[in-house]
Amino acid sequence: MGLFFSRMRRDPLFCVLAALLLLWIAAMFAVPPFLPYDAYTNDMGARLLPPSAEHILGTDQLGRDLLSRVLVGGQASLSASLVSGILSAVFGIGVGAAMALTRGRMQFISTGIVDFFLAFPSRVFLVALLGFLGPNVGNVILAVFITTWAEYARIVRTIVRTEREKPYVRYADASGIPFSRRLFRYVLPNVVPQMFVFFFQHLSDIVLIVAGLSLIGIGIQPPTPEWGMLLMGSKDYMQTAPWLLMFPGLAIFITVILFSLMGDELRDIFEPRWERRGEKS
Repeated sequence: MGLFFSRMRRDPLFCVLAALLLLWIAAMFAVPPFLPYDAYTNDMGARLLPPSAEHILGTDQLGRDLLSRVLVGGQASLSASLVSGILSAVFGIGVGAAMALTRGRMQFISTGIVDFFLAFPSRVFLVALLGFLGPNVGNVILAVFITTWAEYARIVRTIVRTEREKPYVRYADASGIPFSRRLFRYVLPNVVPQMFVFFFQHLSDIVLIVAGLSLIGIGIQPPTPEWGMLLMGSKDYMQTAPWLLMFPGLAIFITVILFSLMGDELRDIFEPRWERRGEKS
């Protein structure tokens, strides 16, 4: 496993992307307390001001500073996306491994559960679930988790089953090497990097999902200035105050691109190792 992290540290593009992503996330949480304007304070005398030295991103229809609201909104968007993404990954990987490594009734039950969730159109299921649970941050996280974890399970099941049939793993089995050692030495080293790749690419999708739910009114609710909600509030001012649409949209775009590029770069880092594994087999 140490080799994977060593390859990541030696890749300059990955280091740049990781630094940019960390700075971007840190800005959402560290910068707002130092800004001169609160994200929730109305100032009707400063309504719909364009970007200027005083208000770098302008103000909204209630005179609230848009820079503060975009950064504070990023806290809600990123927190909901990261928490639901991590929950999906941990639970899905566990279920997927159980599907691939167990036999009999346990495998039948776990496979049936995953196939049940994969059979539903995930976006329709997500909207219906939130309609039942009600719109708030906790329910958004829960609904996204419920509708996305099965993808991890499906991928892990396929990878682990494929790895278990590789000649070097079967040889280790025939040699009497304990199961736990075979798992951690031969199987997991090929599962973990692919999960890193999928995790970051999946996060880019979740950011769009969280924003989209707020945009249609069933996601994170006011007064939290979540990015999708900021976009929804800008629809009546697209002609007179286009910055209300532009800057929250740009924040979503930057976040999605950074997560997606991180996933692509991790795939490029680890792909040679996957190819070498295939050549050895």
